[in-house]
Amino acid sequence: MLKFLFITCFLFLSLGQLSSLSKSEGVNIYLFDIFIFIFVVLGVIYFLVNKRIFIPKTMIVFFLFGYIGLTTLVFNFYRLGTLELFVSLSYLIRFVMYLLFATLIFLSLKNNVIRTDIVIKTILLSGILICILGFVQLIVLPDFEVLDPSLGWDPHKYRLVSTFFDPNFVGAYINLCLILLMYYKFDLKGNISKKMFLVIFILYLVSLLLTFSRSSWLMFSVIIFIYGVVKSPKLIILAGLLVFLAYFAVPRIQTRIAGSTDPADSAYFRFISWRNAIEIFKDNPIAGVGFNSYRYAQLEYGFITQDTLGGHSGAGSDSSLLLVLSTTGIIGFAVFSVGLLLPFYLFVRSKEFTFYTVTFLGLMVHALFVNSLFFSQITVLWMLFLVLAEYINFSSRT
Repeated sequence: MLKFLFITCFLFLSLGQLSSLSKSEGVNIYLFDIFIFIFVVLGVIYFLVNKRIFIPKTMIVFFLFGYIGLTTLVFNFYRLGTLELFVSLSYLIRFVMYLLFATLIFLSLKNNVIRTDIVIKTILLSGILICILGFVQLIVLPDFEVLDPSLGWDPHKYRLVSTFFDPNFVGAYINLCLILLMYYKFDLKGNISKKMFLVIFILYLVSLLLTFSRSSWLMFSVIIFIYGVVKSPKLIILAGLLVFLAYFAVPRIQTRIAGSTDPADSAYFRFISWRNAIEIFKDNPIAGVGFNSYRYAQLEYGFITQDTLGGHSGAGSDSSLLLVLSTTGIIGFAVFSVGLLLPFYLFVRSKEFTFYTVTFLGLMVHALFVNSLFFSQITVLWMLFLVLAEYINFSSRT
C-alpha cells in the first residue's frame, strides 16, 4: 500500500501546476500534497503500530528548524493579520509534512516496505516524465505571454518550463535527477545498461539546455565537474562536447550567457532581490519576520504592491539562504545551516559523501539565484536524497 502511494505521489508531483486544486489567498494546494498527506497518515499509523518509528539523523535538525519557524511566527504574531498568519502557518505545516514523508520513506526502506531501487527508479522516471511533458509544452504552449498576467506567471518564451511553469525550478529538478542517475550507475552499480544510461542522460541534458536557465546550467557544470573528476572523466568530455556543440548551434544560448550583465536582464533584478532580503534581515536579525511571511514583509517595505503581492515570486527571495536569514533570523539560519552541513560528517569516508557533496554544492549554487530549496517538488527531492543516502550508508555498515 505504501509503495503504491509513494509511486502515486511522484506521478502527481511530476504534473506540477497541472495538479493544482486550489490557488486562493496565497495558499496553493496540489494533488501530490494530498497524496503525501495520505502517505504520512497511513505511514505514521503503520510504524507506530509496529513500534518501529524514529527520526533519521539527517532529518532531526530540520524538525528543529520547523519548530524555530513556528516560534518566529509566534514572535511576529503582532505584525500579521489572521489570514496572513494562516497562510504562513500553512507553508510551515507543508514543510513539516515533507519532513515526515522523507522520514517514513527512510523507515520504509529500513523495514523492507519499499525497496531502494523502487525509490530511485520512481524519481528517475518522474524526471523523464517532466522532460517529455516539457517537450509537449514547447509545442502546445511555447509562449507564456498569451496567459492572463493576473495568473502571476513570468512571460517565458520558447523555454522548456514543463509542468512547473518555471524554467529555473524545472532545471534544478532535472539536475537532481541527473545526480541520482549517476549515483545509481557509478556508486550503487544499479541495474541499468550503458545504453539506457546514455539515453536518459542525453534526455536530461537536452531538456536542461532548452530551459535556457543560467542558474541550472551553472548547477549542471558543478555537478559534472565534481562527478567527472571523482568518478568518470568521460562524463566531462561527453557533457563538454554536447555543450560546445549546443553553444554554437543555438544562438540563444550565447545571448543568455552574454545577457548576464545587462541591467534589463533578469540577473540584474536578482541583485535587487538580494539587497531587499539583506535590508529586511538587518531590521529583524534575531527572529526574522516569521517563516513564510516574507511576502508581507516585502509589502510592508514597499518592495512589492498590494495588487499582486509579488505574484508567484513575492513569497520568496531570489536566494534560499537569504530567505531563511530574513524570515527566521540568525538562529533559524544557523540551525538550517547545521542541517545542511551535518551529512558531511555522517557520510565521511563513504560513497554517499560524494553523492551528498555534489547535491549540496549543486543546490547551493542554484539556490543563490533562485529560491529552489523551498520549491515544493525540489524540497521533497532533496529531503529524500538525504534519507536515501543515510539508509544506504547505514545498510552498508551493518
